[in-house]
Amino acid sequence: ARDIIYGFARGWVAVVVAGFCAPTSFVGQSAVFAFTIWAACILSSPCNEWRGFTLQPKDKKLSFGEYFKPVNYARSTGIGATIMGIALFVGRLVTPYAETAFAYFKVHPLVGVGILAVLAGGLKVITSGEEEKEETKEEQKEEQK
Repeated sequence: ARDIIYGFARGWVAVVVAGFCAPTSFVGQSAVFAFTIWAACILSSPCNEWRGFTLQPKDKKLSFGEYFKPVNYARSTGIGATIMGIALFVGRLVTPYAETAFAYFKVHPLVGVGILAVLAGGLKVITSGEEEKEETKEEQKEEQK
């Protein structure tokens, strides 16, 4: 039921927002899409709370009054919906570039492997400094003992 309500809310919000605002730019359309996702997450959020309540372990089951905390509900719903909206907004903006890049790498696989190797090496260089710092801290603690 939760997913059905989310789907209905997403479709309904998209129609309502399209009636008020119909952007012509790609970024504007992506922003409207992000708002639609955000609003659908908010509208379907009571189902998430109900699902969590009903899936409690029987040995630790709380009453609905004990389980439901309006402040926590509002905070987690707002943060979760915002993260979802921003993620899909950025994803929609990046998709055309990613499609172009993957089409290029399909024709030139060695370039793709080379870029992947450079990225992996760069990640290793970046993270290796953190490991050394942790090892140094552990050695200093052992020396103090």
